[in-house]
Amino acid sequence: MEKATRKLSSDQPAPMLRGIATGPLDLSIAIVTWNSERWIERCLQSLRAACGRLEYEVVVYDNASSDATLAAMGKDVEVIRGAVNDGFAAGVNRVASRTSGRYLFLLNPDCELSPRSLELLVGFLDENPAIAAAAPLLSDEAGESQREFQLRRLPTLATLISEAFGIDKLFPGNPMTARYRYRELELTHPQPVEQPAAAALLVRREVFTEVGPLDERFTPAWFEDVDYCRRLAAAGKTIFVVPAARARHFGGASLEHVPFAEFIALWYRNMWLYARKWHTPGEAEVLRWAIVFGMLLRIPLALAGLANRHLGRLHAARAYAGVMRKAFARWSGV
Repeated sequence: MEKATRKLSSDQPAPMLRGIATGPLDLSIAIVTWNSERWIERCLQSLRAACGRLEYEVVVYDNASSDATLAAMGKDVEVIRGAVNDGFAAGVNRVASRTSGRYLFLLNPDCELSPRSLELLVGFLDENPAIAAAAPLLSDEAGESQREFQLRRLPTLATLISEAFGIDKLFPGNPMTARYRYRELELTHPQPVEQPAAAALLVRREVFTEVGPLDERFTPAWFEDVDYCRRLAAAGKTIFVVPAARARHFGGASLEHVPFAEFIALWYRNMWLYARKWHTPGEAEVLRWAIVFGMLLRIPLALAGLANRHLGRLHAARAYAGVMRKAFARWSGV
């Protein structure tokens, strides 16, 4: 990374930050930050080795961080600064509109890429022009696989209802959850997956242009990547996970700054928005009532100290009650 930092307003074009190779620009790396000072430095430091001989640019969209995120980036990163927290989808879209690589890589700041991981992903897509996107295999800080978090089929009404009632947590070995989370998938070679998490996802530029930007209604985060994968599938596009390409995903870059009550309110609202977009009106209503009753069942469990004990009984119960009220009111007409 050779250029000095320039902080850009959201209406200025972002200049390129190139890697060490020469020739056409291979890759644009889009990182969206929000109070990410704990993660961003090691994320950025992993990029050069991950890119290998690729020619690349890195642009960070910062969602009005109030911590030391900008200082932690150092002097070699191009940054677009949002005036407010515009969310993940908006940040990716702003970066995509200002960059030019033939591939666009969506990367969370709490990811650390392994050497040559991006070089392997780009090489895989170069060799397989019919495949639209590819993801590295994620592990946690201890090196344990995050396949249950990362790799999922697109949700059905049944899987969404299961989540609303917490069936996947009460009976994690049930066949529906096992299928939804690809537990049968052999990860010794590249495999097609319907919905890899966008914590680290490489997309062909022409595909991103064709399918269009991420849906910014899923703000500030959650379900925008599910929606985007659904749109790719609807357009006849395929996504692969490439196990030879690896990344460590520490998790919690945003959650550590979002109170539990706010997080679950946003999560279930965006789940319902997804259902309204991709399911029939009747199915979306079924899900809304499932969320209402799912929260109603959680309240006595929380009061008994059996759900989210670390939060405290009353705090957890009030959080569930808040989601129940919002769902009953259709999230105030969203």
